[in-house]
Amino acid sequence: MRNIEMLLLIVNMILLFGCVFLPLPKKAQWQTIGAGISIICTGIQIQFEGYRWQNTALYGSALVIGLIAFQSYRAQKSGQPTSKSSLSKSRAWLKKGAVVLLLTIYIGASALLPTILPVFAFSEPTGPFPVGTSTLFMEDVSRGEPATDDPDDRRKLMVQIWYPAETSSGLPNADYIENVPVVLSGIREAMSLPPFLLSQLRYVKTHAHTEAKISSAQERFPLLLFSPGLTGFRNQNTFQVEELASQGYIVVGIDHPYDAAAVIYPDQTIALLQLESLSGFEDYASKMNYWVDDTKFVLDHIEAMSSDANSGFLSGKVDMNQVGVLGHSFGGAAAAQMLMKDARIQAALNMDGVLYGDPVPERGFDKPYLQMNAVQSIDDGWFAQSLDQAVEASGHDREHYQRFWAESQERRKKAAAGTDSYFVLFDHANHMSFTDFYLFSPLLPASGAEPRQVQTRINELSAAFFDKYLKGIKNINIETIVQYRNNITLQKP
Repeated sequence: MRNIEMLLLIVNMILLFGCVFLPLPKKAQWQTIGAGISIICTGIQIQFEGYRWQNTALYGSALVIGLIAFQSYRAQKSGQPTSKSSLSKSRAWLKKGAVVLLLTIYIGASALLPTILPVFAFSEPTGPFPVGTSTLFMEDVSRGEPATDDPDDRRKLMVQIWYPAETSSGLPNADYIENVPVVLSGIREAMSLPPFLLSQLRYVKTHAHTEAKISSAQERFPLLLFSPGLTGFRNQNTFQVEELASQGYIVVGIDHPYDAAAVIYPDQTIALLQLESLSGFEDYASKMNYWVDDTKFVLDHIEAMSSDANSGFLSGKVDMNQVGVLGHSFGGAAAAQMLMKDARIQAALNMDGVLYGDPVPERGFDKPYLQMNAVQSIDDGWFAQSLDQAVEASGHDREHYQRFWAESQERRKKAAAGTDSYFVLFDHANHMSFTDFYLFSPLLPASGAEPRQVQTRINELSAAFFDKYLKGIKNINIETIVQYRNNITLQKP
């Protein structure tokens, strides 16, 4: 719960129990005053923190206290005694116990919803730099948009950039997600979650500051390109991209239109998620090519901005000799493809992504590669448990999925053959543990995988990997880092 919400809960709890049980003179008047105090506190909370439906029971405390006052006024007007002296001792205690129980249940309900659907806060980035952020619109006029019927429609991208900033003094914290209702409508398509359920995300702030001046502490900074998973969105790994920016990286998150939850363009047109029934390496081949082309185009654009003296805050600030790529799920697979297909990419991080796209070479990647996996994502037992459900949902036969599983495992083994390839397993985690998603509610995370601890491990490994292979800090030992951390292990498939 947020600070004023917590204060409102405490005030209402005191008022409710006080108005019911304290032997006050002119009790009805004091109860009316109590209702007024609750209304004022509710107004303060809404004014400074914003209304959200999860606080409905909390806001209703004033009404409950008002009803208690109304009953007291009625009792006074009718001449009925308001004390319990006329009741038998046993009945008085029974009634008091019932009231205590009801009030406790009510207060518990008031605290429950805002706790299980919180306005959460991200962990503070640990690097030496404040973090700035900015969004950019990019249009690739050389490519059409395959998701629409308009032959004149061009491929349009929205990207968000996080970067080391000069200072954050006096600058507001950026919103976590812009246009939350639209993005939530896309999440509903992907996960069948009603948008109102996560409407509190509109109040979540990040540690980045919009349009902050880029740091002058270094002439240039290494560049990282980030792609989310299918149905995800460019901000879905804010815990990670802000940490990397604070460590001295320029990070560019890409929304891939019609595959992201929602992409909102500057003219307010929307590219909403279009779910497709794809399954297997052949089905995803064309889509992967488009994602790789998206990433190359963004990299071209950023390179041009850095080279142009009049291009804005990135002018002259990107070190094109230190470029890496990272992604989650399908975005992680795209990162691996970029490592093979673009000579500018020096290192790649794949978070729990099946290696879709062109086959991995027999010798593995010839550049540094880090793959993080949840244990259940690569476990034969988990695959076997989900096989019947996948067959029923898709219409493909069991052999289709068994061939897919065998191929995915074979590609992992080939990727591990590279000299500087690392495979790290996260115990108890699952596919969404590599995103912000499990911060949305304490009810969501997999048992044994506390989200912030998992995110800390991801950030430690991400920064160490890119520091070693982009910044050239040679004394970093990935194996040692993994060895002395709980719930993660190093594996060679």
